Amino acid sequence: MTEQPGWESTSGAPGEPRETPRPPLTPEWAAEQPPAQGWSDPGYGQQPGQPPPAQQTAAPGQQWGWGTQAQAAWQPPKPGVIPLRPLGVGEILDGAISTIRAKPRLMLGLSAFVAVLTQIVTVPISWVLLHDAGDRAFSFGSSNGTQSAQDVAVTVSSLVASATQTCITLVATLLLTGVLTVVLSRAVLGQEIDAKQAWEQARPRLLRLFGVTVLVFVIVALAGVVLLGPGVVLALVGAPDVAIGLALVIGIPLFFCFALYLYVAFALAPAIVVLEKQPVVASLRRSRRLVKGAWWRTFGILLLVNIIAGIVGNIFAGIFLFAAYIAGGAGTGFDHFNPYTLAPLIISGVGAVIGAAITWPFTAVASALIYIDRRMRREGLDLELSRAAGYAPPGQSPTPGAPLDSGSFGAGPPPGAPPPPYDA
Repeated sequence: MTEQPGWESTSGAPGEPRETPRPPLTPEWAAEQPPAQGWSDPGYGQQPGQPPPAQQTAAPGQQWGWGTQAQAAWQPPKPGVIPLRPLGVGEILDGAISTIRAKPRLMLGLSAFVAVLTQIVTVPISWVLLHDAGDRAFSFGSSNGTQSAQDVAVTVSSLVASATQTCITLVATLLLTGVLTVVLSRAVLGQEIDAKQAWEQARPRLLRLFGVTVLVFVIVALAGVVLLGPGVVLALVGAPDVAIGLALVIGIPLFFCFALYLYVAFALAPAIVVLEKQPVVASLRRSRRLVKGAWWRTFGILLLVNIIAGIVGNIFAGIFLFAAYIAGGAGTGFDHFNPYTLAPLIISGVGAVIGAAITWPFTAVASALIYIDRRMRREGLDLELSRAAGYAPPGQSPTPGAPLDSGSFGAGPPPGAPPPPYDA
């Protein structure tokens, strides 16, 4: 596929990306400033084919540089679901919702399809492992030896079922993230794409998406061994309780903070893999560079996105769990309710499908919008997107209607390159 303008690197030579030039945030004004609301950039945001506005004549000795009175009402272009400028927190959330609303059949339909496939696999596994658990699933603590052995068996079965469901859900969400990120890359410029085209573009990146997830998991696991291992070893060798407690009191907070830092620092790696065609390790490094200097902001947005998704998902889960409780025999009381019989499992699965169909695209698109926002702030990506959408940033000619190749983001500026004055 031909590399198209808009998201590709602006490097002079292959493999040597450089920072996209931006107009300065505050031009060099003369001693006498231009009139109020006359500081917009001439030409930027101009519609394709629209003649330039009449230039304002500066008084002798005045050099306003950017300002013309006719451009006082200029607004950044918005050809798609977001304005092509650095985004606020509300605009990121609104952009995710707007993308779902603009393409509901593709976003919600594809998410529901993947969620249904996930439940088709996980429901039978949960039923096979836990359908005969009965009251034991909710009646631990018996002193009877036989009952204790049965409790252990139920616990092991529950762990196996949970681990299996987690792995299957992870695979499903990675597949969905890749496809939906491609859809968003087109929606930003107001371009259309169907599920088949999105899948064809995302499919070559899926192995790298899995690689990113596995590598992050390995890093976190190694950190757990280093930080939590001493406390576990001390407990196994029968060390004094004070030593065990001290090791865990120090190790657990450090492990939690390290894992949280990695989650935020590497949160943009999936979008980088899909849109920039970066390999696994390079995508992690690139994500960390983009997040650098804005870790807390990125953390806050991700936290808000996950809280919203969690609330919505739990609402549907709670409604269908109550329905499953009724179907499972409410008259016997909750203490004797087994959610792993066939009817409760199916009803709960329907609730999981509905919740996932809404929350999965929201979280995937919001994460990709965070990536786009960071590139706008650090690398002037909004200027390149404006050019691809048919608008004319300063010093560039528009290319209206140019199709966006979601794999042509480029690698951005080299490590250590100073950010432009828009960075925040």
